[in-house]
Amino acid sequence: MPRVIILGYDGLELTLVERLELRGLMQREYGKVRVPIAGGLEDPSTPIVWTSFITGQPPEVHGVDMPLLWDKLDAVRHGVRRLGPLYRLMRWLRLGKAVRRAVGVKPRFPRREDIRCETIFDVVKPSIAISVPVYNEDLWERYPVGGVAKAREDPEYREWYVRRVRELHEEDVEALFRALERDDWRLLMVHLYITDILGHIYWGTERLAVLYEEMDLLTRRVKERLRPGDVVLIVSDHGMGRLGHTKYGFYSLNIRLGLREPSITDFFGIVKSLVELEEEND
Repeated sequence: MPRVIILGYDGLELTLVERLELRGLMQREYGKVRVPIAGGLEDPSTPIVWTSFITGQPPEVHGVDMPLLWDKLDAVRHGVRRLGPLYRLMRWLRLGKAVRRAVGVKPRFPRREDIRCETIFDVVKPSIAISVPVYNEDLWERYPVGGVAKAREDPEYREWYVRRVRELHEEDVEALFRALERDDWRLLMVHLYITDILGHIYWGTERLAVLYEEMDLLTRRVKERLRPGDVVLIVSDHGMGRLGHTKYGFYSLNIRLGLREPSITDFFGIVKSLVELEEEND
């Protein structure tokens, strides 16, 4: 019985995959993905884009339209965002931090209960989700995301930081291979954060190329454990550039669907239709 496996490499950059000719990542069909930019931000945000991916809906529908939530003050924030240039000026002045301090609000990252619609895991059953942002867990409590800037500047801290990120990555990889040994799933998705976090630290160095080659090898190892006919979808929520995130994601399929720069929300229907087609053929 064919299945669908999704390898979510956070921040995987298409142009670097092509430059390195990573054939494990560049499957029969691959290319750019259009992703939403919401929350008054200038580039794609991990929790927003991945929630769009797993729901097939834009941020204004699925409800995760800010990378951080202020709970009771979110309604006020949504109103202020409609002010356009004034809102951007307030962000530049960092007035949000002053407001939070004044009213005693601690921001938090979105959780599964903040998603207002069904996810692909609710529709395709049985399914397994491993470390999927928002859906599974608060990755920002688990990963030391706030230490990226310090790791770039402090070699001693960087050594500890990279080691810790790799430890967490190995936990996710081990969970993935344990899931691959099971027979009780039609959909399996894993999110791997290492390509984003170390991508920021290693950008412009040979170490980033080595990291991408490592992910290419991991992809090949996963494929060796799949059945004939299984569908492999590789996807990223954005790419990586010298100044930060690029404004597009990456996708790769081991089958040809003839997609032309799809939206990240398109894959909900694509995965659903693939599984339904498989069920019809069972």
